[in-house]
Order: sequence, then C-alpha cells, then structure tokens
Amino acid sequence: MLTLTLMNHNFEIPCEESDHERLIEAATLLEDKLDQLPELKGEGKVLMMALNLCYDYLQLKNDTLQYTEQVETQIETVIDHVSQTNHSN
Repeated sequence: MLTLTLMNHNFEIPCEESDHERLIEAATLLEDKLDQLPELKGEGKVLMMALNLCYDYLQLKNDTLQYTEQVETQIETVIDHVSQTNHSN
C-alpha cells in the first residue's frame, strides 16, 4: 500500500512495493503538470490535465507505431538484400 497526496487529498494506492518508485514519480509529474495550470481550479484543472496527458499518450503511441513500422521495413530490406546476395553466390 502506498499513500500519495495529490491536490491536498490523500490516496491509498494498493500496489506492489516494486511499483512504489514509479507511482511516486508519476504523482510528482502530475503535480508538476497541475502547477502549470494556475488559472484553473478543482475539477476543471484535473480534467484539462487528464486530457493533456491522454493526448500526449496517444501521440507517443502513434510515434512508437510509426517508428516500429520504419524499423520493420528496414529489417525486411536488409533480409531481402542478404537473401539476394546469398542466392547470387
């Protein structure tokens, strides 16, 4: 169990001890992001931050998929080249 404080609220997070460090890091990041929206308060602030984090997540997911496709294409090109070179010899 891990106790985190976010926006002056305490949360008891049931988790493995091995997850504590990552959850603390996530909570710190969230607090830092929330501090970047001083003009918003309460629920609106949390919802805007949730939207921003979801947008960032989807962008990262898309970038990762594009990168993976590029790497797969490069690997296929190398395999084809090696295969052609082996067949020529």
